[in-house]
Amino acid sequence: MNKTHTVQLMAWMAIMVIGSLSIETASATDERQDFGGIMPLSCLLEPSSDVELSSEVQGVIKDLKVNRGDRIKKGQLVMTLNSTLEVAAINTVKARLEFATRKVERNADLYRKNLISENEQDEMITEQRLASYQLKEAKVRLGQRQTRSPISGVVIERIKDPGEFVDEQPFLRVATLNPMHADVVLPAELYGQVQKGESVTLYKLDTDVPYQGEVKIVDPIIDAASNTFAVTVSLNNDAGELSAGLRCRAEFEAKD
Repeated sequence: MNKTHTVQLMAWMAIMVIGSLSIETASATDERQDFGGIMPLSCLLEPSSDVELSSEVQGVIKDLKVNRGDRIKKGQLVMTLNSTLEVAAINTVKARLEFATRKVERNADLYRKNLISENEQDEMITEQRLASYQLKEAKVRLGQRQTRSPISGVVIERIKDPGEFVDEQPFLRVATLNPMHADVVLPAELYGQVQKGESVTLYKLDTDVPYQGEVKIVDPIIDAASNTFAVTVSLNNDAGELSAGLRCRAEFEAKD
C-alpha cells in the first residue's frame, strides 16, 4: 500500500464512521446480515489512473502541444525537445549510407569479374551495414526527443512551458476519467463477503441517480489499527457525467 493510498484509507475511515453513525437505523447484528441496503458507505470518485509524464532525455522544450483540460489519446505526441543536433546527425549518417550503397553497387560488377578482392568487397559491404545501423541509432535518439502519452485521458496539470529545461522531473500530469474509480472502506467483519467482479451501486452525494460499478480490487490485507479493509470500484464514465473529487455513497448487494 503506497503513501497516497494510506492517506486516502485513513480519510475514508473517518468518513465511514461519521456516515455510519448518521444513518444508523438498525442494530449492529442486522447491519452485518444485510449491509447492502442498510449500511451505505461513503466514498470519493477518483481517476482510474493518474500519470506524471517526464522526458527520456534532458533538453529544452521546443513545443508543448497540450494545455490543462485538453483530452488526449494514448500514443498522442504531447511534447518535443529542441533537436537540432539530432536532425543534423541523421542527415550526416544518411549521406554516409547513400555513399556506401553507391560504392557497393559500383564495385559489384568489378567483384564478379575478380577485379577487386573479396576482402575489399567485404569492407565495402560492412561500411554500408554500419552506416545503416548508425542511421537507426540516430533515429532512435531523435525519437527520444519526443514524448507521447502512455494513456488516454485529460491533462490536469501543465508543469513546464516551452523554453524551459526538463530532465527526469515531470512536465505534464494526465488522468484517466473513464473508467472512474471509487475507494470504499469496509469493516473487517465483512471481509470475504465482497468479491472481485460483483456489482455495486454508487450515488453522487445528495442525489438518487444510480451508477452501476464493479468491484475491481479487494485489498488482501485487513488494516489492524482500524479493523477495516478497502475495495476499489470501477465505473463506466462514457457520458462524462462523473467528475473526480465528487463524494459518493456505495451500496453493495444484500447478502443472503
